[in-house]
Amino acid sequence: MSALLYQVNESNHRAPHGIAPVASQYHQVTGLLAHAMSLVQRDQEGALEFVRRASALAGQADGIEQNARSTRGGLAPWQIERLKRHVEKAYSGRINVDDLAQMTRLSSSYFSAAFRVSFGTSPHDYISRRRVDQAAHLMLTTDTPLCEIALDCGFADQSHLSRVFRRFKGTTPAAWRRVRRVA
Repeated sequence: MSALLYQVNESNHRAPHGIAPVASQYHQVTGLLAHAMSLVQRDQEGALEFVRRASALAGQADGIEQNARSTRGGLAPWQIERLKRHVEKAYSGRINVDDLAQMTRLSSSYFSAAFRVSFGTSPHDYISRRRVDQAAHLMLTTDTPLCEIALDCGFADQSHLSRVFRRFKGTTPAAWRRVRRVA
């Protein structure tokens, strides 16, 4: 039984009327994870689909919580958007924290602290994650060798890509690509 054939009654994953959006998404995530846990032994593909849905919802909930939270000590919305655009455009080259701080008109030390408040991680980890995400996308959509993908995504070499990829994804790029290609 595949995840695409397995139908879920969506009403089971909706919070009762009147509950805040974050609570509603929390309710949906817990429902999806409960379904995934019940399917693990019988239908691993179906279980993975529920985990993917829950992960997508959790990502949406993070955005809502960040907007609801006070931005005291964080970056202004225009600074966040400028940084995101710059990282997406320049991930394949060198990205220096001092340059990012200059873009936001902040000192380097204040920028690093404000970035962590706004993004929940350091600038270096954020950039590394964006590079890993781009490398994963290229691994799925092209037959490009890993050594070229590493250079295209701003890593020093394939070894550097492997170390960082394993830290974020829990497996090596080659193993990750092999599993995704078979599925």
